[in-house]
Amino acid sequence: MSRCLILFLLFSSFSVQGKMVKKIEKVMYYKYMFGHLHQNPSKYSTSLTTIGCAHPLRVYSVKTSGSKPRMVFNKEWYFVKAGPYEGYIRSQQLSRRKPKCFQDKYPKFVDQFDMEISDMYNWGRLYDLYLFKRTRVR
Repeated sequence: MSRCLILFLLFSSFSVQGKMVKKIEKVMYYKYMFGHLHQNPSKYSTSLTTIGCAHPLRVYSVKTSGSKPRMVFNKEWYFVKAGPYEGYIRSQQLSRRKPKCFQDKYPKFVDQFDMEISDMYNWGRLYDLYLFKRTRVR
């Protein structure tokens, strides 16, 4: 009897936590050469996939049970979908319009790199760790 009660409570707690309603808000494009879709809203979290410049991403607003719908997480991360993967990406890495990409402008030059998957991954990690800020020198 106690085992049944414990299993019931365990499954009911998962069903309450698991209710997440997603709604597509807009489509945005990745604007740097390579980047990553992250599992959590942190630049150190696990990478789900590597994306390239001008890759379209569907931006979702997420509503969990008992809360308001929200689109921005940790002040700068969007919840997006890229192909079969759903994850987080920084808002400053996205553009509303399709950007003009270096690899589209100079395809013969980029093809000479003979990039492998690991090279694209490392280049994407580099863009994750960059800080794009303006300095004020007096």
